[in-house]
Amino acid sequence: MNKKEQILMATLQLIVQKGIESTPMSEIAKVANTGMGAIYNHFPNKEALVNELYFHLKAKESRIMIEGYDPTRSVRQRFVYLWKKMVEYFIAEPMDFQFLEQFYYSPAIDPKAKHKGSLYVKELDELYLDGQAQQFIKNGEVREWIGFTSGSLVSLVKLHHSKYIELKEETIDIYIQAAWDAIKS
Repeated sequence: MNKKEQILMATLQLIVQKGIESTPMSEIAKVANTGMGAIYNHFPNKEALVNELYFHLKAKESRIMIEGYDPTRSVRQRFVYLWKKMVEYFIAEPMDFQFLEQFYYSPAIDPKAKHKGSLYVKELDELYLDGQAQQFIKNGEVREWIGFTSGSLVSLVKLHHSKYIELKEETIDIYIQAAWDAIKS
């Protein structure tokens, strides 16, 4: 792992433990086993560091979600595939999930960075637009329908990580079907 990756992983670990606003650069340097100069060689400030970590994790999420994805399948099949991959990723990588949640819902983060990160999984937008064009998905703003769908599934992942429930493959399938039922025309 190179120095930049060490800094990113230390940032991930600390932000998940302490929160974005409560994680100073000096502590990131200590956990990354590097000096402040090394951090500033890679990132001009904390905002740039946190944004880069976010973009790194969104790119990872996108790679995982589209691995094996077939855009020629039916709208419903693509919907199930993409959301199942997302839920599986968020269950398998709880630190990634917790960081992404903090980042996206933090009022301290520039909305432009949040928007840029949302563009990494363009297949979701395309799926919902295609579903609307074929009249399989209800009309409305695509970003709002994606938010509606992800909200329910992300809440289940949070409950899983808090040990309140245990998500299993068969229950994940049931909840994804319920999300589909909620948006289908």
